[in-house]
Amino acid sequence: MRLRPLPFALLAVLAALSASAQAPTSPLGPISPITGLVLRDDVVRALIQESSGDRIHDNVQRLSLIARDSLEGYTEAAAWTKAAAEAAGLQDVHLEAMKDGPQWRATHGELWVAGPHRYRVTSHADQPMALAPGSGSFEGKDLELVDVGMGTQDADYAGKDVKGKVVLSRGHLGGTLRNAVVKFGAVGVVSSYSTPPWNEAHRMDGDFPDQVGWAAVPRRLIPQGMRMPFLFMVSDRQGRELRAQLREGPVKVDVSVATQEPTGHLSIVSGVIPGTLAGEEIVLTGHLDHYKPGANDNASGSATLLELVRTYTTLIRRGVLPPPVRTLRVLWLPEFEGTREWFAHHGADPVRRVAHFNFDMLGASLTRSHSRFIVSYTPDWNGSFVNAVSESTVAFMNRFNGVAYPPRKDFRIGSVTGSQDPLDGHMERYSRGSDHQLFNDHGIPGVAFSTWPDDGYHTSGDRPENVDPTQLHRTAFAGLASITVAAWAEGTGALELARLVAVHGVRRVAEDEFRARRDLAATPAAQLPGFARLVRAGVSIGYQRERDALRSCLALGAPAEPVKAMVRALETAESQALKRLEAETRTRGVSLKEPAPSEAERRARAFVPRRVKGQELASFDELDLHAVPGAQARMDTVKAAMTAAAAALREQGESELRFYQLADAVASYADGKRSVADIRDAAYAEYGHAFSADALVELFALLEQGGIMTRGR
Repeated sequence: MRLRPLPFALLAVLAALSASAQAPTSPLGPISPITGLVLRDDVVRALIQESSGDRIHDNVQRLSLIARDSLEGYTEAAAWTKAAAEAAGLQDVHLEAMKDGPQWRATHGELWVAGPHRYRVTSHADQPMALAPGSGSFEGKDLELVDVGMGTQDADYAGKDVKGKVVLSRGHLGGTLRNAVVKFGAVGVVSSYSTPPWNEAHRMDGDFPDQVGWAAVPRRLIPQGMRMPFLFMVSDRQGRELRAQLREGPVKVDVSVATQEPTGHLSIVSGVIPGTLAGEEIVLTGHLDHYKPGANDNASGSATLLELVRTYTTLIRRGVLPPPVRTLRVLWLPEFEGTREWFAHHGADPVRRVAHFNFDMLGASLTRSHSRFIVSYTPDWNGSFVNAVSESTVAFMNRFNGVAYPPRKDFRIGSVTGSQDPLDGHMERYSRGSDHQLFNDHGIPGVAFSTWPDDGYHTSGDRPENVDPTQLHRTAFAGLASITVAAWAEGTGALELARLVAVHGVRRVAEDEFRARRDLAATPAAQLPGFARLVRAGVSIGYQRERDALRSCLALGAPAEPVKAMVRALETAESQALKRLEAETRTRGVSLKEPAPSEAERRARAFVPRRVKGQELASFDELDLHAVPGAQARMDTVKAAMTAAAAALREQGESELRFYQLADAVASYADGKRSVADIRDAAYAEYGHAFSADALVELFALLEQGGIMTRGR
C-alpha cells in the first residue's frame, strides 16, 4: 500500500509533542488554587506517588543495625551509604576524609554484680550504648558500689567514701563525672540518667523505665594525665534494682572494659545531581553518626536523603522533570563536627549556595512517640524565600492529610506499611540544635525538617518499630516540594515564587504586629516609654525580614521591577503598621519620649560587632571552656543573663529548643552593620525577651577578646 505524506501542520504538531516529551517544562507555575504551592499540580502528584516511606523505612532498619558512634561502625555506615547513593543515581559520590585524630572503640565491656548470685547487669556486646564512648579500659573485681543519688553536688557525697569505688548515680553526667571521678576519686560510674535538659518538658527520667540513655565521657572533663574512667549506662529499672539491693546490704561489682584509641578519621559522603547553571548549589544534609539503633535519630534523615535522590533521578530519567537549574549537593556527615570540617574545606569554594535543607529525626510515629512534624524558619536576620516555600508546603500537607482518610487520594501522603495517622505539621520559629544552625551561621538560609519531641530520643528506645513509614513519606515529600522550588526556580518561575513570598509575608508581618500590640497592651503604663521602641523595632525587623525574602528571589532570576514593586508595597505597609502602633500607645495617655540612654545603652550603641572571617562557626560555649584569666566574672554575667532569658521564655511556653545555645543565636546577628543595641532589638523581635544592654555588651566584648568578633566602631 502506498502511503501519503503527512500534512505539514500535522508534522509540526508531532514535532512539538516530541520536543516537549524530550524537554519537560519547568515544574514551577503560578500559585495553584488547589494546593497553594508554586509547583504544578501534576508535579505535586508525581513527587508524592514516586517517593516511598516504605523504602525509606527499609533503609532505616539497615542503618539501625550499625553502631555509628564508633570508628568502625561509622566507616561501615559511610561505605554502605556511598554504595546506596550511587545505586540511587547520585553522581560524583565520594568519601571526603576528615582530619585524623584519636578515635574510640570498645572491644569488650561488661558490668556484673558479684557474690553468690552473680549476674551480668549489662554488656557492650548486647547493648553497645551501655558503654559510653570515651570510656577507658579497666579490670576490677569486688569493687564496692556506692549510691550517690543525683551525684552532681558535693552534698551528694557527704559521709561517703567513693575513692577507688564505683558510683551509682541518676543525675546529669557532666556533674557526676566532675564530682565522682575528678574530685572524689571514683574509678567509674554506673548511671541511669536518660533525659537531656531540652527534653525534660516531654519526658522525665523513669517515664520509660527500660530505656537506656546515650552518653559519652568528654575528654575535656578529665584532667590531663588522669586515667579515663568508664561509664556504664543502665535503664531506670536496672538502677532501681541496684538501689534496692544496696538497701539490703553492700553490693560489689565486677568490671571488665577494654577500649582503644586508634588514630583515624571519619568521612563525609558527598555527591551531586548536576544542575544546568554553573556555580550554584542547593545543599541537603543528614547526619550519619549516632548510636545503635538510632532509628529516628538519625537513620531516618540519612535514609530519607537516599529516597530524595532516587525520586529525583527517576523522575528526571522518565522526563517528568528536567535536570535541575541548580546542582543538588547531598551530604551525609557527622553532626556539627562534620559540617564544621566541610565548611573548613569548602566554605571558600567559588559556588553560590542558595539554600540549605537539613533532615534530622524525621520519622517518629506521631502517636507512639507523642510527636509532631515541624519545619523551622530561618532566623529573622537571614530572611529567604525558603520560609514561604516551607510554609506553603506544610499548609498543603495538613489540608490534605489532616484526617485518616482524606477524600483526595492523589494528595494523600502515606505508605503501604505505614500508619493512618492524621498529619500534625507545624512551622516553628528558628531554633538551633542541628546542622542547619551552622549553615545559617555561615549566611546560607537553612531550614530543618524534624519530628519533635520523641519519647525515645537519645535512648535505646529509638528503634525502627517506633518509626512510621507514613511519616517518613510525608517528610520526604516536604523536602521534595521545597527543594524542587529552590533548585528549579528561574525567570518566570522565580517571579511566581516572589508572589508566593509576598503572600506569606503578609501573614507573617500581621503576626508580628499582633504580638507587638499584645505586648504593648500587657505592659504597665510606666514602662511604655522604654518598651515602645522595642516593639516598634520588632515590627520593623519583621518587615525587613520579608523584604530580604523577596530580594532573595532576584538571585534566582526573578525580574527586578515586579519584585521591587512588592518591596515598596511592604515599605508602605510598614509605615502604616508603625502608625497603628503609635496610635495604640497614645490611647494609654503616656508620653512616648524615651528616657535618656544609660551608660550601658551608650556603649551598646557605639559597639558594632562583626564576625571575624573564618570564625563563622566559633561559639560562646567553646570560649567559655577556655576563658582567659580574669574573664570569669564577665562570663558569669553573660551566662546569668542567658539563664534568665531561658527561664522567662520557658514561662511564656516556648519550646526548650528555642533557647538552645541562646548566646550563639544572639551573636549570629553581628554583621558589621548592627550595633549591640540594634542586636538587642532584633533579639527581642526574634525571641520576645528584652536582654539587658550590659549583658550583651559583655557577650560581644568577650567574643572580641576571644578572636571571634571585631568591631566596626
